[in-house]
Amino acid sequence: MKNLILLTLLFACLTAFSQNNEKTDWNADIEYIKVELPKCHYNLYMLKSEQDFYNGLDDISKIQDQLSDFEVAVKLQQLIATFGDSHTNLSLNPFLDYNKILPIGLMWFSDGLWVQSTTKSNETILGAKLIEINGYVISEIIDSLSTISAIDNQASVKTSTPKIIPVIQFLEYFGFVAQPEIKLTLEKDGETLEYLIHPEQMNRNNVMRVLPNPTPLCYQNTRLPFWSKVLTKENVFYIQYNKCWSREYPPSGYKGDIQKLPSFSDFHKAIVDSIQQNDYDKVVFDFRFNGGGNSYQGTKLIEELSTIDKLKSKGNLYVITGRDSYSSAIINIMDFKNKTNAILVGEETSGKPNHLGEIRSFKLPSSALILQYSTKYFKQTDKDLKTITPDKEIEPSFTDFKNGYDPIFEWILKQ
Repeated sequence: MKNLILLTLLFACLTAFSQNNEKTDWNADIEYIKVELPKCHYNLYMLKSEQDFYNGLDDISKIQDQLSDFEVAVKLQQLIATFGDSHTNLSLNPFLDYNKILPIGLMWFSDGLWVQSTTKSNETILGAKLIEINGYVISEIIDSLSTISAIDNQASVKTSTPKIIPVIQFLEYFGFVAQPEIKLTLEKDGETLEYLIHPEQMNRNNVMRVLPNPTPLCYQNTRLPFWSKVLTKENVFYIQYNKCWSREYPPSGYKGDIQKLPSFSDFHKAIVDSIQQNDYDKVVFDFRFNGGGNSYQGTKLIEELSTIDKLKSKGNLYVITGRDSYSSAIINIMDFKNKTNAILVGEETSGKPNHLGEIRSFKLPSSALILQYSTKYFKQTDKDLKTITPDKEIEPSFTDFKNGYDPIFEWILKQ
């Protein structure tokens, strides 16, 4: 659960902020992008043309002297986003100012955006629904912020925008904010609330959160890459797969002791043995928090599960999907969809079945910003699908969350 909450504080914890006092030579960086990105990328021009790319960079170059470093970087990222690859991004972190972050952690539910965390000094708005910022309705703000990244579907919007709405620099960039004091319009306990809020750093000493009570099964071990539990009373075998990495397939660039990572080979064997040795009413694989990694280990497990007779009957195997299901997790969800009779339950995924990936990166010569790009195309279906739509769509509400109720898992139990 702690890991999930920290996602909402992503930008509030950018204590590594370090603006470079030297003027950035954006012309050098733009020329570098013009040459290197098309050369390194798997196929940058799947959606738009080379001329579109060159014209866009030239347009930014013409006005870059009128803009701050942050504004130039955002315009470059917006241009890259229009080429449709959500894995190809320019890191903006070096130009983000952690002193210009609103102390609110937002979560998106079926009934809107809610303040899930804030500081003690702003306790009044904890658990309130965000309606407007400075008189601008939240849907208008979301539409603007959605241009910063390549958006594959509505699930992508639900995943990305709550994390960047608190960043005042983005609100300033789009003209929603012109001064440090910001007026929020919220709804709480059936009443409308107008609230003035100022930038403030949120930390473990001053943060307040709305936490689910009781803590449902899905939130109990989100920090673990993978884990399982047998629910004896319900005769259900629950497997949560949060990260597509392990000792055998460590995260890209991992610098820790690989031997201390959990073994997926051991996990694979334990899962198969448990299913073969027990007559479970249901086996549930939960992918709702899985943002990817390496799909190979999951694919091998799913291939073996597909050969087990007791899982072949419709209604014995369920896969939970969510808005955070992305990248390699998408490949594994499609493995279940294509190779088994699994019933998919939950929310649409932010990742597309057919997508670019296998990321590499390079550093721009003047700004030193990191630009990551895709080197491979993964095709899972002949259809041009923007998301994986589950067989049964269920999106939790804020009331579900705070009351510790998981409507997705509860629906599965009732089948």
